[in-house]
Amino acid sequence: MKSKRPPVSVPSESLTYPLRQAAASRPDKAAVITPETGGQEYTYRWLEEKSSCLAASLARLGLAPGGRVALWMKNSVEYILSFYGILKAGGVIVPVSTHYGEKEVLHQVSVTGAAAMISTEDRYAVAPGLLSGSAPSLKLLVTDGDDQAGGERVPFSSLVGGTSSLDRSIGLDPRETVAVLPFSSGTTGLPKGVMLTHANLLSNLYQVSQAHDVAHEDLFLNQLPFFHIYGMTVLMGASILAGATQVLASRFRPVDEFLSRFEAYRPTLFFTVPLILQEFCHHPSVPRMDWSRMRYVNTGGAPLSPELQERFTRMTGVPVMQGYGLTESSPTTHVNPLDRIRVGSIGTPLSLTEDRIADPETGRELPEETVGELWVRGPQVMKGYFGDPESTGRTLVDGWLRTGDLARRDGDGYIFIVDRLKELIKCKGFQVAPAEIEHILVGHPGIRDAAVIGQPHPEFGEVPVAFVVLKEGARLSPEEVIDYAAKGLAKYKRLARVLFTDGIPRGASGKILRRVLKEHPPG
Repeated sequence: MKSKRPPVSVPSESLTYPLRQAAASRPDKAAVITPETGGQEYTYRWLEEKSSCLAASLARLGLAPGGRVALWMKNSVEYILSFYGILKAGGVIVPVSTHYGEKEVLHQVSVTGAAAMISTEDRYAVAPGLLSGSAPSLKLLVTDGDDQAGGERVPFSSLVGGTSSLDRSIGLDPRETVAVLPFSSGTTGLPKGVMLTHANLLSNLYQVSQAHDVAHEDLFLNQLPFFHIYGMTVLMGASILAGATQVLASRFRPVDEFLSRFEAYRPTLFFTVPLILQEFCHHPSVPRMDWSRMRYVNTGGAPLSPELQERFTRMTGVPVMQGYGLTESSPTTHVNPLDRIRVGSIGTPLSLTEDRIADPETGRELPEETVGELWVRGPQVMKGYFGDPESTGRTLVDGWLRTGDLARRDGDGYIFIVDRLKELIKCKGFQVAPAEIEHILVGHPGIRDAAVIGQPHPEFGEVPVAFVVLKEGARLSPEEVIDYAAKGLAKYKRLARVLFTDGIPRGASGKILRRVLKEHPPG
């Protein structure tokens, strides 16, 4: 189905274009506010000038066009400067999760052949192998420490303190030049490098800004990590494209402290994940807060239960909608129209985006209300997987991106995600969608979080097993949980076991890491 949204016009420019434009039109406006440093404000002019200065320093230290730079930091103004500085130097950004340990970081650096890394002393302490030669491709290490930090590291402050400036991103071919090399979530296998071009990412910024009606008057509270594609594009990037102001946060716990930021800054938009919305719904302060300036809340990164979606709106009066995307699509492909939010749906395709529901085996398009694999096509779809033409060929078919998600389309073109194709539980020959049972479980007043996986069974093939996190003070037996989840469901969907745990493993976007649960179930 073709998008019914008006076609958005995307300039043939690099990903640094939005920052240049914002600095030219609103030079003295606060682009970034950092509460953790006392509410310090940084203007668009400052971001533009300092990122160009950083680019010149990186080039002077040997970064060549096309050189890959690992960026391993929490949300900060230094992250934003580094992001645009690397691009202006002609480099390719390799975002690294701050949750990673040494083995994962060394793997990502090795696979991409990163020539440099910009990080912080606390991160280098986690991965001493970076300093001892375990990553031979790394020729430059930048840190937030001083020049006595170890000799081989260059202090970040020295790279932005000069007067030279550079912007190699002007005039490049945005359709062919890779800008960012993030890694896919790895929920169904080993993570793969995703080649996103300047055109992919800039297209998605314009698509997202149109769909979300983002304006320069908006104020974002950005807590999702910028190393994740959702935080990078929909939070950090969309704010800069609009010339809006973003208040930075690097964590949402303790929740009391995070909620105080809403009262202090009163953001107009909040892009988040279901896990954080779930925490809000359990917090006693939320119903008493003033939410009148917030236009809406958008969630993505993981399925949002309809019950949670409706509960937050009842508590606050703020509409909640759900969007959808993948690392491989920069990320957003679908979002609910602001004036026609449909509970439980990821919405309709963005401008310039097509979708289809296809038979996973044959690729044949399926009729309305029939469950099949969601395929998408548009300018935001990746160039391919880095160094992996075989995986690229399986995932991209005639320009269509196979999402690996099972979905259905209703008569109005709204898409409803059923579950991951590879995460379905095959029980007694029937397919069981874990998300369906999870949505029921988190609706229980005594359950804070839940995850369902399939476990092998000698007779039935697989059976569904739930890991459940109880709310503080709640007392439930496994049998009570099983009976609660079974109400209204087919018998083959009945939980075989319930295991209580202190937490559910999730990726940076809040997506349940079922592979981790299967390989290392919590005790």
